[in-house]
Amino acid sequence: MSQEGLVRNTDFVKLWSGFTIAVIGSQVTVLALPLTAVLVLGAGATETGLLVAFRMAPSLVVGLFIGAWVDRLPRRPILVLSDIGSALVIGSIPLAAVFGALSLAQLYVVAFLAGLFAVSTELARAALVPSLVGRPQLVAANSRLQASSAVAQVAGPSLGGILVQALSAPTAMLFDAATFLVSAAFLVRIRAHETMRPRDAGRSIWHEITEGVRWMRDHEIVFRCVIAIALANIEWFAVQAILVVYATRELGLSPALLGLSLAAIGPSSLVGATLAGPLTRRWGLGPVMIAALLLEAFSRLLLPFAAGPPLEAAAVIVASQALLGLTVPLWTISSNSLQQAVTPERLLGRVNAATRFISFGVAPPSAFAAGLLADHIGMRVTLFISGLIAAAAFLYLLASPVRRFRQPAATVE
Repeated sequence: MSQEGLVRNTDFVKLWSGFTIAVIGSQVTVLALPLTAVLVLGAGATETGLLVAFRMAPSLVVGLFIGAWVDRLPRRPILVLSDIGSALVIGSIPLAAVFGALSLAQLYVVAFLAGLFAVSTELARAALVPSLVGRPQLVAANSRLQASSAVAQVAGPSLGGILVQALSAPTAMLFDAATFLVSAAFLVRIRAHETMRPRDAGRSIWHEITEGVRWMRDHEIVFRCVIAIALANIEWFAVQAILVVYATRELGLSPALLGLSLAAIGPSSLVGATLAGPLTRRWGLGPVMIAALLLEAFSRLLLPFAAGPPLEAAAVIVASQALLGLTVPLWTISSNSLQQAVTPERLLGRVNAATRFISFGVAPPSAFAAGLLADHIGMRVTLFISGLIAAAAFLYLLASPVRRFRQPAATVE
C-alpha cells in the first residue's frame, strides 16, 4: 500500500480522524484539570502529583487485564465504549462545578476513570492499526497519528488556556467531553472485519496475561526499550506532576501564557513526525530512539533554570517544550512501529499491556513522590533531579544492543 493508498484507506482515515479530534480535547483537559485543582480548589504540588498518579494508576492496576481482553474481543467496540465513557466522566466535572459540589476527591476519581478509558483506547487502537493498514505501512500510519498529536499539542494547551481564562477551568473540560463523542461517531463507522482467534478452552486469563509478559521479557530489544522508557517516564511524570504549580506559583505565568508556552511542543512535534520516517530509514529504529532520549534529557535539564519576569521564564519553558516536541514523535513512532512489527498479531493487546505495565507503572509513585519532594526540598531541585534521571535513561539505551538495531525481521504469526 502506497502513502496515497494509506490516505485512501477509509477505515484508517476514520480512526485517524476520531483520534485527532479526541486528542485535541484531551490536551485541553491536561491543562484544565490541574488548573481546576490549583485555581478553584487551592491545591498544591502534592495534590497535583496525586492527580497525575491517579490518572496513570490504571496502567499498573488493571492494564494487563485490559490487554488480555483486547486480544479476546473485537477492538472497535472497545474504542467506541471507551470514548463514550471518557465523555461521561470528564463531563461530570463542569456539572459538579455548576452545582457547587466539586471537590478534590471527585477530581481524583475522574482522573482514575479517565486513565482507565485511555488505557483501553490506546491498547485497542495499537492492536487494531496493523489489521487496518498492514505491517509494511506501520511507520507511515504511526507517523500520521503522531502528527495529529503534534497538532493537538499546539491547539490543545493554547485553546485550554484561553478557555480557562475566559470561562473557568471546569467549564473548559466540556470541550473535551464533546470531542470524545465526536470521536465515537467516527469509530462506529469503521467497517473493517476483525478476525478474532478463538480462546483455547481451559486457559485462564492469568495464563494469557503471562504469555504476553513472557514474550515481552524474552525479546531482548523490546525489553531493553521498555526499561529505558520506564526510566524516562520516572522523570516525565515527575515533571507533569509539578509543572503547572511551578509555572503558575513560582514563575508567575497566567493560564493563557502557560497554555501558549506548553503549546510550543506542537510545531516541533510536527517536525519530528515528519522526520521519523526518513530518519528510521537512514539510521534505523534503535539510533533514532537513542537520539530521542538525548533530546529529552536536554529538555528536562532546562526547566530548573527558568527565572525572571513571566515572559523570560516562559521562554525557557518554550525551549524545553520545543526539544520535547522532537523527542515524543521520534520515540513513539519508532518504538510503536518496532513493537507492532515484531509482535504476533494474537499477542498484540497483551504485549502492549505488558510494556505499559512496566513503562507506565512507574508513573503513580513518581508523580506522588515528585509532589512531596517539591513541597519539601523545592521545585527547582526536584526538576533538576528529574533531568538527571532522563540522562540516565539515555545512557542506559546507548550502552545496550538497541544502538545497533536497524529494522525488525518479519514476525511469525
